[in-house]
Amino acid sequence: MAGGMSAGRGESLASRVATTRERQRPGGVAPQQRDADAPPATRHCWYDGPHGRQAALLLEWRRVGGGWSGRIAVAAPDPAGWALVEMWVDPGMLAPAGPPVTTG
Repeated sequence: MAGGMSAGRGESLASRVATTRERQRPGGVAPQQRDADAPPATRHCWYDGPHGRQAALLLEWRRVGGGWSGRIAVAAPDPAGWALVEMWVDPGMLAPAGPPVTTG
């Protein structure tokens, strides 16, 4: 089936399940993330894109040439309202999310 769940992934379902299980173990890290010079794991972040600064979720890092690229999920406006978009972005477009802002 064209465009099915495995389209373009290059990784079997069994391999993805094994990777997920490894990540869920206490202290577990997927093998491709054990690189000694890997950037620190960050989850919530700010994305500076075409719609200004937006909260995003950093899903993973990948090595690109001599640097890094981050895969994020962020909400973007579309004709029907909002859509969740996943994309790879330059790390210069990302900033760590700080502690929650409290008022009072």
